[in-house]
Amino acid sequence: MFTERRFAFFKFVNVYFTGKPGTAVVPDYDVITYHTYENWGEIEGFTRGNYFTTTIDLSQDLDVIWSRIKRQHRRHIQRAEKDGTTVKMSIDYEKFHQIHRRFLRQKNYRDLFGLKILSTEFMQKYGILFIAENQGEILGGNLYYVDGNNALLVCHAYELERTTSEKYKKIADANCFIHWEAIRYFKNLNITNYDFGGLGSNEITINHQLSGLDYFMRSFGGDVIFQYQYRKFNSYFIRLLFQSWDFLLSLTFILPRLIKIQQK
Repeated sequence: MFTERRFAFFKFVNVYFTGKPGTAVVPDYDVITYHTYENWGEIEGFTRGNYFTTTIDLSQDLDVIWSRIKRQHRRHIQRAEKDGTTVKMSIDYEKFHQIHRRFLRQKNYRDLFGLKILSTEFMQKYGILFIAENQGEILGGNLYYVDGNNALLVCHAYELERTTSEKYKKIADANCFIHWEAIRYFKNLNITNYDFGGLGSNEITINHQLSGLDYFMRSFGGDVIFQYQYRKFNSYFIRLLFQSWDFLLSLTFILPRLIKIQQK
């Protein structure tokens, strides 16, 4: 599958679950990125990057998948069911979009130009949305791309505003429950690969003690593998713009930390 997205004057195309560049018909683009589990080596005109992700083989029996989930996550799932939390596919993309915007802001995940914020229309066109609710209140949601044998987590978000300790416990339970219900749903569709969408760890830190989001994802018992990105710009000018953008983005990460160091 492929997605198209415009930002200012530029058109981004992302290609998923396909062969090497040139094996699929894609639309015109300013920037194109192929996402693959295969290392195709160096390809002329493309830059190659890689990162870790974790995936679950859904061809396994459901009991086997359940047994590989850490006990803590299983307790979250069981408690969510007991407390009456439900997970369902939803068409309320607008509500999820609002939660997602707030979530990125509060978690300080936004990038310099807002490229991480997907529009409601984009989500609806390309994504499948799962929402967790309790007593009519949305606790969070996951958005997926689905094609062929693959289900890929694109983004997730949950409510953080005015969150009490009791509600936060429900949200923690719901976050595990959404994944479990999505796994069951995609398995019933004979989809064989469930991808959590990438890890923050790199080759240096991947074997260190886990925390945060990486710990959450890997506690579902999936396999850690490489995913590769092959990116091409259709002009030197656009490549230069994006290199400048990467530099500015790195400054927004580095400068606040340098200021803190100098103030000590």
